[in-house]
Amino acid sequence: MHKKTSFLKSAKTVSLCTLLSRILGLARDIICASFFGTSLAWDAFVVAFKIPNLFRRLFGEGALSAAFIPVFTEYLETKSKKDAWELVNITGTLLFIILGGLVVLAEISFSVIPTVFSLNQKWELVLSLLMVTFPYVLFICMVAFAMAVLNSLKHFLMPALAPVALNVCWIMGVLLLTPVFGNTLDKKIFGVAIAILVGGMIQLAMQLPVLRKEGITFKPSLNFAHPGLKRILALMLPIIFGLAAVQINVLMDSLIAIAFAKSPGGSEGFLVAGIAIPYPLKTGAASVLYYGDRLIQFPLGVFGIAMATAVFPFFSTHAARKDWTNFTDTFNQAIRVVLFIGIPASVGLILLRMPLIELFYERNAFTAESTYRTATVILFYSLGVWAYSASHVIVRAFYSMQDTLTPVKVGASMVGLNLVLNLTLIWFLREGGLALATAISATVQIIILFAILQKKLNITGYKHILVSILKTLIATFFMCITCWITLKIIPTGDGKLLIKFIRLLVPLAAALTTFFTISFLLKSEELKYLYTSLRKKRN
Repeated sequence: MHKKTSFLKSAKTVSLCTLLSRILGLARDIICASFFGTSLAWDAFVVAFKIPNLFRRLFGEGALSAAFIPVFTEYLETKSKKDAWELVNITGTLLFIILGGLVVLAEISFSVIPTVFSLNQKWELVLSLLMVTFPYVLFICMVAFAMAVLNSLKHFLMPALAPVALNVCWIMGVLLLTPVFGNTLDKKIFGVAIAILVGGMIQLAMQLPVLRKEGITFKPSLNFAHPGLKRILALMLPIIFGLAAVQINVLMDSLIAIAFAKSPGGSEGFLVAGIAIPYPLKTGAASVLYYGDRLIQFPLGVFGIAMATAVFPFFSTHAARKDWTNFTDTFNQAIRVVLFIGIPASVGLILLRMPLIELFYERNAFTAESTYRTATVILFYSLGVWAYSASHVIVRAFYSMQDTLTPVKVGASMVGLNLVLNLTLIWFLREGGLALATAISATVQIIILFAILQKKLNITGYKHILVSILKTLIATFFMCITCWITLKIIPTGDGKLLIKFIRLLVPLAAALTTFFTISFLLKSEELKYLYTSLRKKRN
């Protein structure tokens, strides 16, 4: 039982730290929604922040971590610590050189583009913000690399705490810096951008003492012919190409949300072959996508991504030892636990989307219309929460076997599907169409990946997964009824904060109580796993 639940203990550490970060992140979003609402300034900021995050996923926690952890874990298992530390120094040096060059090139481009092209207000604001936020790439990618090293050493606490620094800096930036930059939203938003850059520096500084404690002192090394580095690069390249397509597609959601939105005081449409076509979206589309995604990311980050982060080194260790029996057992258990949380989370978010938004966001600049638009986005995003959670675990299972090509092929194939759905559904569902396209693509992706992995490993425990899903669906059904009835009983409070709080807390408590009670009566093994893990950790 100890082996089976050890990764759950690590997942709990990551989950608790991530929960703290998400709570601060929620506080930050509440403040930002109140200050900026669904304005053009926030639309521009969303894009300016997403672009550095795109590169973070490419060169940081995405491709590099997925390629580095299995190889570094193998070095820890089969070679000396000196050899393993050397690999860290060489990889870190190359990463720093690439990122430094990328930042310099980007800053030059952002300053030249406005002099070459005639841009309207929203794109000029995006580029100005990018000049401030893009250097964040250098710091956050080095943070992600440090986190990959520490996670490989089964150290999860400080890497999981690092994002807290960003949220604290972000909040302080909104409260203290934004008034310094001017009276309009277009000027105030630069205070947030600078705060993010400072947050990246602090996150990196937090990792260094822990690395030194583990015996790793970064020393630049230009030995780029190192065999370990060559293997990492060989694993990285297909991931980068695959992630580039996927992340560009994610970025396209925000770009489409701005490009296909009517600007305040602008024209009502655009011309295609001389035909006037009205814009399907309006200002604020990128903003409501951001706010909706942030609420969706709360359960996903606290448990789904935390589980995947914690289980990845265990996958890698089993794969390095060719212990496919324990690998399969770990995978089956991880998927069952993720779906045990992900499925009710999907349904719960759908049912409680209005109380959530009304309590956390609806005030000052965030109007009732903003609430309605964000609720539509959450409705469609929520359909895929279970799939988003499970996909992180399945993809890491492939990565741990040093098979980076399969997830890349499947992910790249989903790009076309997602883009077609985006450009089709926005005409019917507006920004909700962008969210629905994401949910559909994620669901199709997880089905394909699971089928491939099942065939690759000849997983025999999938019947247990189906039984687990059936029990979870039954418990979720009763949870849904309880939540809906409770929500209908409680009256609306005409904007009163206490009533808003009650309308969220009481149905949520009733739903959770019902779900866990029915799961207990159905003798859910996943409930038992979680309880055992929490109890052992406490004792």
